[in-house]
Amino acid sequence: MTGLSRIWRSIGLMIVAALLMGIGPFDRLPGARLVGGLVDGPIASWRFVEKAGQCQLETRPQYPHSVTVNCWHLDGQLYIGCMNCQGKVWSHYVAQTKLARVKIASLVYPVILERITDPEEMALSWAARWDQLGRARPVGKAPEHYWLYRVSSR
Repeated sequence: MTGLSRIWRSIGLMIVAALLMGIGPFDRLPGARLVGGLVDGPIASWRFVEKAGQCQLETRPQYPHSVTVNCWHLDGQLYIGCMNCQGKVWSHYVAQTKLARVKIASLVYPVILERITDPEEMALSWAARWDQLGRARPVGKAPEHYWLYRVSSR
């Protein structure tokens, strides 16, 4: 085994060990409990999420399951979007309990998720996400398989 192969194998083993020990998600791989400083208080404005890029979401509090998600704000209101969400494990858990935790940068926030189906709110939020990504206008319509969640601190 070459030196480079050993390095990659070691990195892989560290990632697997971290996931087995209950550390949050890694890129597209799900994880368990989110680790970070806990912010235990209401958040009036989530505008700071602009600098975070993606967030990590922990669902199913009794046996945590975490994933990496797209998050953004619209006028300070936090949103999480989900493409092809119907068959995803985490959306199933959110349907069972709206209680969750979201990690932004190194801090973890207890939250409540509410699925939004109102066409107007979906269009405004989709446009805000489009803008955050720096995509040119006009904004296309959100796909039919797109689910939107409004996030509130608890």
